[in-house]
Amino acid sequence: MNRRTLLKATGLLPLVAATDGLVMAAPTARKRSLRFAYIGDTHIKAETKPMEQVAKCFHHLQNQADKPAFILHGGDTIMDALGQGRDNVQKQWDAWNTVVKADNSLTIEYCIGNHDVWGYEQARNDPQYGKKWALEQMKLSERYRSFDRNGWHFIVLDSVQPTPENKWYTAHIDPEQLAWLKADLAKTNPKTPILLMSHIPIVSATVFYDKSNVRSGNWQIPGSWNHTDAAELIELFYQHPNIKTALSGHMHLLDRVDYNGVAYLCNGSVCGNWWTSDTYHQTKAGYALMDLYDDGTVERTYVQYT
Repeated sequence: MNRRTLLKATGLLPLVAATDGLVMAAPTARKRSLRFAYIGDTHIKAETKPMEQVAKCFHHLQNQADKPAFILHGGDTIMDALGQGRDNVQKQWDAWNTVVKADNSLTIEYCIGNHDVWGYEQARNDPQYGKKWALEQMKLSERYRSFDRNGWHFIVLDSVQPTPENKWYTAHIDPEQLAWLKADLAKTNPKTPILLMSHIPIVSATVFYDKSNVRSGNWQIPGSWNHTDAAELIELFYQHPNIKTALSGHMHLLDRVDYNGVAYLCNGSVCGNWWTSDTYHQTKAGYALMDLYDDGTVERTYVQYT
């Protein structure tokens, strides 16, 4: 009789299951800490369809039987401030604020997207040029920040930076922000699970959807599609295993990439194909319900509201 048979016969066989040659401990019960709604790439403008559809999205998520506690907006709130004059940009922000006031009762935590940045060349000397206008509209004092909710630590990054030619935009975090991020991670209790939010993905499979980025037999991914400092951030995240998930938008596509214990989730869009249709490639317009658990696990449910 071998040892395993002997243990089983005597009622002493431990409660474990073997998977891929490894002995895994029996799972322990987990408790949900928080549910929130992710919306992103709303790209609102002062036109009937975008305003009505954003309002519909707000009502849809607020009418869930299992209600979210708040909304995390992943960026690109308005259609475009990058190349537009003041009057056009003001109309877009007015449209957003009108819908929020009339159709939403939940707290919104914002992340800056590239289309929220006022990059109009003729406005370079205007005090609101760049991100200042968006910060005012979002009622934010800083372009990146962190906060705590129900046992989880949230870090919201600013992934939209000027190119080396000082034009908008490429994806990475600047040195000042990187120093802040390292300090914030260092002071966070290592037992506290962390969720990161960046408008542009840090790691994503969605960057491979466009075959035109294959040139001379090699992939050439635009620096505006994926963080150009991804390798450095991956190394930093590896030093902090309590980083459990990193959310993004920007691509209007839906994916999940699990790497080094971090779930990188790109979360579709509210506007679909920039309001021309409700589907962008294979992803329909929608929002995500995010369930965070006390053991650091994350579950996402993508919801089509149309």
